[in-house]
Amino acid sequence: MKLPAVRRRGFDGTFALLFTVMLAIAAGNTALQSVLPALGRSLDVADNAVAAVFSVSALLWVIAAPYWANRSDRYGRRAMVLVGIAGFTGSLFLCGLFLALGINGLLAPLTTFIAFIAGRVLYGAFGSAAPPAVQAIVAGRTSREERTRALTLLASAFGLGTILGPAIAPYLVFGDLWPGGPTIGLSGPAFAAAAVGVCIWIAVIKLLPRDEGPAQGAAIGYPRSADRRPARA
Repeated sequence: MKLPAVRRRGFDGTFALLFTVMLAIAAGNTALQSVLPALGRSLDVADNAVAAVFSVSALLWVIAAPYWANRSDRYGRRAMVLVGIAGFTGSLFLCGLFLALGINGLLAPLTTFIAFIAGRVLYGAFGSAAPPAVQAIVAGRTSREERTRALTLLASAFGLGTILGPAIAPYLVFGDLWPGGPTIGLSGPAFAAAAVGVCIWIAVIKLLPRDEGPAQGAAIGYPRSADRRPARA
């Protein structure tokens, strides 16, 4: 994407990093979703109960996203990106940990499921901080003419992530850590996504520039390519 000369300086790498943030958040979430039915059955949890957990998480996302969008104007978009990635990473790690404990019989099925719900609440409540801030950064560093295209590319990152997550999840299902040791099993995608989240969090700390001014045309919630709100120059 060709950006205006004044604002393009150093932004190509920033946009690539933000694109990766959106891609990873979507891929990690859908990778976990793709193995949850099998995990639910292994824990004797009804499929509709598993689906309800993800519905609650999505509802929390919708409720929390406007709150985080407002906080990004006050405390900075970069800070909210870090909050969102931390929420995503912490949620996936806790979900993987609790599920692994349940798979290995160290937690009762009901306790495992309740703990998993807590992990998903963390995703909905804090993971939702990143997308509005990412969009605000892009909107603030592109011209009026380029803004729609840039935000559409971010939406494509989220869409691509929803495709990649289920595609790679089967390759992240691991066996025993060592012969006769604890089994990672179907909790593997959650741990892998959490590891990716840690790497991206470090990359954002080191590579994402500090905020340069107020956000322009920032959207909230999941990115939408159909967003056509009037933007301020």
